[in-house]
Amino acid sequence: MLLPLLRATARLAPGPGVPLLGVALLHCAVPGWALLHLPPPARRSAWAQEAVALYRPKAEQTRPEQRHLDALSRALVARAHTLVLAERYEEADTAVDAALGVPGARMSPALTACALHARAQALVLGGRAEEAQELARECVRLYRGSAPPARRDRSLGALPVALRTQGLAFALVGRTAESVAVYLECAALLRAMSLRRLSRFLRLRAQVLVELAGGLRALGRYEEALALGPEAKDEVYGAIARFCPEFVLPLRVRLLTDLAFCRSATDSPAAARTAADEAVSEARELADRPELLVEALRCLALILDELGAYEERSTVLTELAGLYSGLAADRPEAFGPLLADTLDDLARCHRRSGDHLKAVADTERAVAAYRRVGRHEDQLARVLANLSIRQQSADDAESAVSSAREAVALTRRLAEADSETHGPLTARRLRVLAQALDLAGDHTAAVANYEEAEAVLRELIGVPGVEAELAVTASALAVALDTEVQDRLAADRPEEAVAALRSLLDLTRRTDARDVHARCVIAFATARARRPDDIDVVRAWERVVGEPYPTFVYRRTGTRGRGAKPAAR
Repeated sequence: MLLPLLRATARLAPGPGVPLLGVALLHCAVPGWALLHLPPPARRSAWAQEAVALYRPKAEQTRPEQRHLDALSRALVARAHTLVLAERYEEADTAVDAALGVPGARMSPALTACALHARAQALVLGGRAEEAQELARECVRLYRGSAPPARRDRSLGALPVALRTQGLAFALVGRTAESVAVYLECAALLRAMSLRRLSRFLRLRAQVLVELAGGLRALGRYEEALALGPEAKDEVYGAIARFCPEFVLPLRVRLLTDLAFCRSATDSPAAARTAADEAVSEARELADRPELLVEALRCLALILDELGAYEERSTVLTELAGLYSGLAADRPEAFGPLLADTLDDLARCHRRSGDHLKAVADTERAVAAYRRVGRHEDQLARVLANLSIRQQSADDAESAVSSAREAVALTRRLAEADSETHGPLTARRLRVLAQALDLAGDHTAAVANYEEAEAVLRELIGVPGVEAELAVTASALAVALDTEVQDRLAADRPEEAVAALRSLLDLTRRTDARDVHARCVIAFATARARRPDDIDVVRAWERVVGEPYPTFVYRRTGTRGRGAKPAAR
């Protein structure tokens, strides 16, 4: 309110008026107020720019006074600070260069740290966190090694603020453990402060505790995050919430969402749902922050799945898919994959409820979302395989075969570069293709795909999880061979039935799975007994194989394993 009067004083009496106006402008631009409502960043940036313009003529005189040079450098640091708040990161970086480049200015180590901190913040918040790593570390080092900032410079930065920036920089590049260590140090510093000193850092304390809880959750340290919860809640629901609701509400949503995930991970689904419901309710008030609502809804959907509340989960996923669709229109790289995964989950809900046509439709939308984004071949292959399974449930065999063929082709290409990761997936998708081919009536092609899946897995013996996949594949192959035997017998083609029987017999020699051996015995017995008055199968076997038609028994052994192999005689 006094600025108009001070501006008039500066015009009429520059000697005393200019310094007074400069101090007032910088105080308005970077106030040290704790709870009072702060002016918008754009207005604060304009005040800082006015201060720079006020001091610059004095500093550019032929023989400027030292105080004018120092005042200009400080005003430029304040300008950089306000530009960061206004999200004008490139201009902030330029202002830092100007502040550090004022010839003859005496910048204290603390003020230099403030300038470098503004640059580090601009890099971190501007999406260049990797570049900010060394700079953030240097800021912390300068603050540790220098005296505390002068009173008028405290609002520009301090060690806790620099630590928070470093922790955020670590978190954004995936160095979560280092991020949590820095946040823990920062939280300890804030806890040790007197109430008077802490009044300057109330916003920072809320940010640090919420971001620390998120880091602990990301590291799987759920109990520690839950233990921190009451303290963090005191901050985001405390006095500052009454004065700065627009600042606290996003933090509250993030905290509630993280706590819900942690409670879910510690087998407390009911408490997790309460927290997730509260997070969703709070997030609905943030119309300008839809990404917070989608994260809260995603959390709620996961918890509803754990609770078996499938109808409610379907409703949540429908809303979530709508939100992701809007976000993906503007930022397809960031939200396209999330939209696709949500649609895939929604399709799973429809399939569980028996609505196979809706399941297929949503999965087709998921495939389209991944195609639009590109560069996600592994996920596209996964969703195509799911589409094939759902098309099979909808009795659309032709489409199911087409989808599965594409999934197999994509996964084979990926397996060329990483066989241990994508080899088992290739086998799994070959099984999906075989199921689709079997539904389409092409039993021979189905058998061929099961056999290829088995061959792929046998080359990967020793890779974790491969033996279990191999057992599933052998069982499926046995069923397919038995089906082929019955199909060929029904078509009166005994030689082809014998070929399938022989393949089934060979399979029993490659596996010790009881169900495979039992199916082999039953297939041979059924083939022999199908037409008791006609011994075409026996004659065909003897003609093709050159050996007597086998009968099977399980020989008693002294040990009980997964199943003794049947002996042929």
